[in-house]
Amino acid sequence: MNTSGSILEQRFQAIRLNVVLAVAMAFVVFSAITNLVDPPPDLRTALGSPKTWLAATTLGAALICLYRPQTLNIAAGTLLALTMFSLPFEVRWHIDNQAIPMNMFVWLMVYLLCAYVVFGTRVGGVLNSVSVGIMLLALVSDPPTTPVLVSSWLTGLIVLSVLGVLGYSIIHFIEINLLLHVQDNARLRAARLDALTGVYGRGAIEEELKRSMSSAQQANTPVSIVVTDIDHFKCVNDLHGHNTGDDVLRAVAKCLRRNVGRMGGVVGRWGGEEFVVLLPGVSRTDALAVAEQLRREVSAIPLGGLPITASFGVAAFRGTGDSPEKMFGRADVAMYEAKRAGRNAVR
Repeated sequence: MNTSGSILEQRFQAIRLNVVLAVAMAFVVFSAITNLVDPPPDLRTALGSPKTWLAATTLGAALICLYRPQTLNIAAGTLLALTMFSLPFEVRWHIDNQAIPMNMFVWLMVYLLCAYVVFGTRVGGVLNSVSVGIMLLALVSDPPTTPVLVSSWLTGLIVLSVLGVLGYSIIHFIEINLLLHVQDNARLRAARLDALTGVYGRGAIEEELKRSMSSAQQANTPVSIVVTDIDHFKCVNDLHGHNTGDDVLRAVAKCLRRNVGRMGGVVGRWGGEEFVVLLPGVSRTDALAVAEQLRREVSAIPLGGLPITASFGVAAFRGTGDSPEKMFGRADVAMYEAKRAGRNAVR
């Protein structure tokens, strides 16, 4: 289970959500304050303003993300699309009215940073380039007429370009490290798994057993293990070949994992044809019932193309003074008792 990678991705997704909510609510507050300080002449002008439409969409996106976080990409994408759509009108308005574009540049920078965080370097870089291109085209076609405006537009474009480089660099660094983390975690997980069966290897299942016993002692909860060994497995290899034997091992591992996964059980291959099933939170009485169910499942249908049975031994954590070695030893002894009782049994 790739838990560490999943946790890291979940945390980064939470950061994305917080960024979108913070930007959205800040712009709504900004729009409300500017309309109060400098109210439009009439309602029609107010409703027709790109800023009003962007504020309304921003508020809607914030509310949707707040109540349905899984819609983050859709809400943020709609918000950024509207920003890009309204940008030419905002640029045209500032040029026509000879207005200093400070507020427009500030909020455009904020929205572009939001794009980098939510959608990554590719989308953020495209939007940043489109923004600079729109402004350059507008300025070339109708340049500002005063030195102050020329300075303001050039400063804004330079800062917007630098912000694009910074945003790209920072998010690219994060993306690379996330990818490396996922790859390292995948390699670590592969190293913990048994190459043939895909369940935990011996070292990994020992670690899981120690961790479960420690948690059980702290929380005063039960934990049990089931040790199982395929009956007459040597005959399978001798009569049908090792390839068939490998198929049987894979099929048994899959059967065990399928039946205990729903209850949080963990399956590991101890070695050869012997498997260990770890059952956190399960008492020995319940573990015996689980083992009996596993016994029936293994023997019910051919596994690897052959009729197979297995013997099972069960042991439970006894509290302070118990150890993984002692617990496994008791389960192993019980499993051999099942063998001596005629195999295909639970003890």
